[in-house]
Amino acid sequence: MVLILGNLHISITNIGLYLTFSGLIIILLNILATNGNKINSNGWSLAMESLYSSILSAVMGQINSKKGQVYFPFIFALFIFIAINNLIGLIPYSYASTANFILTIAMSFTIVLGATFLGLSIHGIKFFSLFVPAGTPLALVPLLVFIEFI
Repeated sequence: MVLILGNLHISITNIGLYLTFSGLIIILLNILATNGNKINSNGWSLAMESLYSSILSAVMGQINSKKGQVYFPFIFALFIFIAINNLIGLIPYSYASTANFILTIAMSFTIVLGATFLGLSIHGIKFFSLFVPAGTPLALVPLLVFIEFI
């Protein structure tokens, strides 16, 4: 173990190593997909463009087509990150870093927290109306909002 800056210990773990591999693979895929900025595309750029258009059509189908495009880069990057990490996990004797509980909890917690803050900042108190199904009796609304929020 290497002692750096007092009590800060840095060690290489499975998740750190395979997250580094996935980051390098993502960078390599992006470099291969740019094709040296040539007009003629190669197979890598066609694959990335088709993946891009597939995810874009799914996002535009689920979110408003004009306002939903603001969130598309985040959704696309998250999809690529999860897909590459899961594909690495399919290699025999390797490790899927997305199988680690702390990575999954940290990612989901920050995304849900960010979406909640974003929803509150855009919609205000009307954001909580998304937690109430249509036709709910008024007496059950506080209980349903609490249950759905949790």
